[in-house]
Amino acid sequence: MKTSIDLDDELADEVERTVSLTREKPATVLRMAIRAGLPIVANRFQAPRPEGYFSEAYRHYPKERLELENAAAKTKTGPDR
Repeated sequence: MKTSIDLDDELADEVERTVSLTREKPATVLRMAIRAGLPIVANRFQAPRPEGYFSEAYRHYPKERLELENAAAKTKTGPDR
């Protein structure tokens, strides 16, 4: 699939700098950047987990671990202790 994009001056300079560092073609650098960045973009727009999504996992936790987590949650921290 051939696609063209418009780069602003700042981004074009960054691509050129990266091309000179990596000695790769500009198209290769852009593909690498897109592959690295797409999961971040997709994750940012992912729907939030429904209420209770992780509750099944907590049912199998050792009782001592849950007690420790509850005690830690009740502990005051910070300068106002």
